[in-house]
Amino acid sequence: MRTNLSENSYPDLGGPEPLRDGAGESGSTTARGTPCLPADFSPQGYRDRNPELRGLSDDEAGLHYAVTGKASGLAYRPDQVAGFDPDHFRETHPAFAHADDTTCLAAWQAQGGAEGAPGHQAAHLARLGLSLRAYPAAFPWRFYTRLYPRAAAHRWAALAHFLREGFVESGEQIPYGEGAAAFLIAVADHFAARQHPAAIRAYELAAALEPSQNTREWLAEAYGRMGAWSAALDLYDDLLEGTSAHGAVDEACLRGFATAAAARAAWPRLFARLSRLMAGPRPVPTGEAVVRDAAERYFAERGRAARALYAQGFREEGDACLSEAIRGVADLSAACLPAGTRAPAPEPFVAVLADGLPDGARRRLERSVDLLGCATRIFDLGAVRAFEEALPGAQAAIVVRMPAWPTVVQALVRARRLGVPTLYETDELTIDPRHAPPPLADFAGRIGERAYDDLVFGVALYRGAAALCEYGLAPTRALAAHLDRIVGAGRSFVVRDVAVPGASSPETGDGIRLFLHAARSRVVGPADATGAALLHVLERDKRVRLTTAGFVLLDDAFAPFSDRITQAGPVRDWEEALRDSDLNLVPADGSEAEACLAPTGWLAAARFGIPTLAGDTPAHHETLQDGVDIQLAAGRDAWTTALATLVADSDRRAALGAGAARRLRTAHAPEAAAAEYRAMFDTLRSRRP
Repeated sequence: MRTNLSENSYPDLGGPEPLRDGAGESGSTTARGTPCLPADFSPQGYRDRNPELRGLSDDEAGLHYAVTGKASGLAYRPDQVAGFDPDHFRETHPAFAHADDTTCLAAWQAQGGAEGAPGHQAAHLARLGLSLRAYPAAFPWRFYTRLYPRAAAHRWAALAHFLREGFVESGEQIPYGEGAAAFLIAVADHFAARQHPAAIRAYELAAALEPSQNTREWLAEAYGRMGAWSAALDLYDDLLEGTSAHGAVDEACLRGFATAAAARAAWPRLFARLSRLMAGPRPVPTGEAVVRDAAERYFAERGRAARALYAQGFREEGDACLSEAIRGVADLSAACLPAGTRAPAPEPFVAVLADGLPDGARRRLERSVDLLGCATRIFDLGAVRAFEEALPGAQAAIVVRMPAWPTVVQALVRARRLGVPTLYETDELTIDPRHAPPPLADFAGRIGERAYDDLVFGVALYRGAAALCEYGLAPTRALAAHLDRIVGAGRSFVVRDVAVPGASSPETGDGIRLFLHAARSRVVGPADATGAALLHVLERDKRVRLTTAGFVLLDDAFAPFSDRITQAGPVRDWEEALRDSDLNLVPADGSEAEACLAPTGWLAAARFGIPTLAGDTPAHHETLQDGVDIQLAAGRDAWTTALATLVADSDRRAALGAGAARRLRTAHAPEAAAAEYRAMFDTLRSRRP
């Protein structure tokens, strides 16, 4: 796309726009176009005063001055001032029509020099915003001054009036002369730079006189600048049809077509055109960039539509909108973007894409990197293209809790085309709209409806990314079962969370230290099973002390026991606070999302041989034995009984803590996870291509 002119734009003289042809009446050429030079013109003096022209021969220097130099105020004598043409000053200042050069120069300088009146034709044209070399021969200024006598001071006044008023009023009735198309294009550029709708009509007149590729392309640009996107789209489409029929694709037209199609949300038309062009026999150098940009625009537009649906309470419709957008980006990528060929690296590696992970997921990833059994290359969201480029050499690709942004979709489509196995890893049920996110009320006012809609938006994107992967990867079988229903192969691998034993703090005094952590907002009170059990033991046993961490919100019912309660809040290293405890509490809310969570609370306590009383969930039963490695409870009565028993029985707490430590060293040891990873990679290597 061409750069718009500003009022002072002029190449070589301070502006970006290339000069148009079609200028004339500069005062330096005859009617037939033969150069006329001053009698005292000196080619050597011209070169000396304009070092950029030092390579010109005498004839070339003369021609340059006649065609360009005089109109641009270039000097050839020592007594001349660069940037000032006395002939132009006399022409535009009738009172000085018969003054000599010295008088004209003094008057021009008194007016401010170059900052005042234009000192030569090129400066005057730049001031008018016309990208011409000299006064346009195509403009019939004498005819024009008969139409508008008030503009008859001189031809430059007529031209200024034409741009200010005349073209809009009578531009189609003017008998333009030779070079009319180039002049009208410059006029159109003038209006386009000012966002004036007259630009369209000027380009249309120019295109009617000279229907060239460039003129029609400029007209299409003008349509777009003025918001006439339908007209722009049709014209770009026609231009592309003509150029592609000859085996070449005009890249500016392609970008213009994509912009117009995006403005009209004409996505099927855009995608069909891009698919045909990219599948053609000739390469389109910028085609890949246009495809990726089109995908971003399409996804952004569909994302806005989905958010609007969510804001109105239409979640299913919003999810369907995003699902359609993800499929659209995937289909466009498969049709238009190159896949390349598989080229395994000499040293096998796994490409990992992860970004902005919560603390728990980040620690899981860090531990996984050490256990995978091969080299890893980790990329964040800002390096998705690098992740994509690494895929041909990768043994496998793991996408960790990543939403289906267009760049991620493009990378996963490429992996599929290359035959690189992909795994979507998550440690939470963020992929099922039936169970995520939690109800807004669960956040207890910490977020508003807008932020909640963002969470809803994210669930659809997480699910979309998982659906583009071949396999799932999760820390529990309960969570893997949800992934199985989404990933391409219908199969997910389970690799358990791991931890290494640590030393617990020695007991101090005769107090019984309870610990309660919540990663999300959780209100604990009399109506809650865990809250009722805590209130029961706090009331009956003065030795009980309670420490909370994370987002635990204690009900006012706990106020009488505040002297025995420490609320640490959302501390980063909550496991250190747990180290000093005698009993760890892990409540469950009965939701499916919580039922799928890995036993991270139990793991944190088991490291130090601390027993855990936890809510009864399927994930806890996968590797732990109730009453041996952990104490499980479901419901108010069960929690109250279990907590009272464990508070009263130190031997029972010690036995559960010892069982937890033993289980940690087997089912959740690094060696166990490493074996699970080896089995996973063996399966991936043996799978049918």
